[in-house]
Amino acid sequence: MSGWLKRAVVSALPDPVVRPLREVKRGVLLQVERHGRLQRRINRRIVVDGLPRRRRRVGSVWAVCLAKNEEDIIVHSTRHMLDQGVDGVIVVDNGSTDRTGSLLAGLALEDARVHAGVDAEPGFFQGMKTSYLAHLAWRAGADWVVPFDADEFWYAPGTTVAALLARLPDTDRVWAHLWNAYPLAEDGMLDLASGRPVQVDRRPTAWMKIAFRARRWVWVGEGNHDLRSRGSRPQRALDLLHFSCRSLDQYSRKALDGVAALHEAGMDESIATHWREWAMLTDGERAARWSTYVSGEASDLSGTSGPAERVVVPDPMRWPSWDPGQLLDDGA
Repeated sequence: MSGWLKRAVVSALPDPVVRPLREVKRGVLLQVERHGRLQRRINRRIVVDGLPRRRRRVGSVWAVCLAKNEEDIIVHSTRHMLDQGVDGVIVVDNGSTDRTGSLLAGLALEDARVHAGVDAEPGFFQGMKTSYLAHLAWRAGADWVVPFDADEFWYAPGTTVAALLARLPDTDRVWAHLWNAYPLAEDGMLDLASGRPVQVDRRPTAWMKIAFRARRWVWVGEGNHDLRSRGSRPQRALDLLHFSCRSLDQYSRKALDGVAALHEAGMDESIATHWREWAMLTDGERAARWSTYVSGEASDLSGTSGPAERVVVPDPMRWPSWDPGQLLDDGA
């Protein structure tokens, strides 16, 4: 059937007929991807030794993470996940040139819940890699999976992340609101071990992050914002602080590393435009934008935004649960 004839036939069919057919096609394409050459290559290049093999443990929560050159924060975010009651953390190092790999190895020796591994695939492919880590967590007995970035600190209102998820027996997936956090202007850079206050946007961003019920395979979308497979609409249940901008040097390095990985993966230029645009700036332009950003004169690093609306909060590393001082507008 020619392309125009196929389109004509499809357009003539009622939506209740077309929608199920599209869902079937989508499901077939996802299964083809799961068993395809690229996903199998990614799976082979991720190695995590010593993981248990066991049946699902009801209420068991595991966290999974991909890390590259995150030596200033990866120990803090991993320990934070442990403090939030998770039963296991799988975190893999993607060719870091700093101490990230050795720090993760040390954490694994310190706490048996930490399973440090290696990701030898240089391409970005965040969604496909996270999908495989979620499979490993399921295989280890997880009931829930929380995919977190190295610069994310997840919280639940009034309790721990693990305790909240464990009491949602009929829920398949939940969203976490994302709140950007920054160093104080007078500090210029963030040291999470210092106990210093930080700035946090008064309201969350429009972006959400996803946590989901473990199963043999899930298709995680790029950025961990949602699952690519259809399902019930996630309910909002969690919040997270996002420390993506900790110093000028750190953010510039992250953006350049990210652009290189995107290029290696052949990703479309519509993905991570903020990294691509930052990589094109001169050192002077980056410094100027950083200064206006941490001072609050600009609400983002684009150079075109208006003033920020932020709140100074006491050291959030001491928070047992989300925003105990109720300083932020929860966006409800």
